[in-house]
Amino acid sequence: MTIASVLRESDTVSSTDLAGASAARRARVDLRLRKLLPPADSAPRPLTDAVRDICLGPGKRVRPLLAMLSSAHFGGHELAALDFGCALELIHTASLVLDDLPCMDDAVMRRGKLTLHRRFGEDTAVLSAVALLNHAYGVIASDAAVDPETRLALVALLSETVGFCGLVSGQFRDLRDPETVRDELTLTSLNYQKTGVLFAAAMVGGAMIAGADQAAQFQARLFANRLGLAFQLWDDLQDSVSTSEAIGKDVRQDDRVTFVTLWGEERTRAAIAETIDEALASFGDPNCPLALYALNLFHYAGYGG
Repeated sequence: MTIASVLRESDTVSSTDLAGASAARRARVDLRLRKLLPPADSAPRPLTDAVRDICLGPGKRVRPLLAMLSSAHFGGHELAALDFGCALELIHTASLVLDDLPCMDDAVMRRGKLTLHRRFGEDTAVLSAVALLNHAYGVIASDAAVDPETRLALVALLSETVGFCGLVSGQFRDLRDPETVRDELTLTSLNYQKTGVLFAAAMVGGAMIAGADQAAQFQARLFANRLGLAFQLWDDLQDSVSTSEAIGKDVRQDDRVTFVTLWGEERTRAAIAETIDEALASFGDPNCPLALYALNLFHYAGYGG
């Protein structure tokens, strides 16, 4: 089933309806994040100010929404995965702060503002990221909506997601891999570690919270892997064709090889569509809320990171 056919079959659910439902979920996530973050007077003000600024600024909240929709898709409740989704958002935000540092990507803009280290200083940015990573694990450990055994499994899942096989390794490889080895296979692996691992954690974690069995968790991971790749392809494409003002972050800042430089714009666009189709094919029903959200993600979302 192609994206075009899904769109034809989904005419009863307008893009306005889908965007409205996603906006309502994002608002719920934002409200919960505001409550989960430490109050301004709980630590030195520059630190808490920086943390609250970067976490509560505009964002797509893709990972929390995927976790909530995954929980509902596999027989649970959306709100049961809300705190887990917020923990994912804290981890994602911490990774952005670290990626933007002068010793990493040396970025100027993030989510429509100057990057955190340019506004609060490098020391505050680094400590903010460390605090967010630790706070994320605390959010999961204290989530009364999830049973203790599942909480422990979620902490283990996120430890693997962030660590030596996940985000940290992906960022290191992105900085250090020679351009000469950046072929299609290597870029696919790199993009999984940079982006796909958090998508997989969202989907698998949501399924775990719903009590889904191993087969369902495997299905969730397959969906996330393809969706994460499509998302990274889209991000690379936006970096190539868009502007900083339009997407709220730096573009064309470095000359690293991406799929766009390997394939060109036209083939990359085609690959995005094909990869989304592959993700949707892992679910039998292209009109389920999770599939519709994934389908619409590339149309309505504001691209702020």
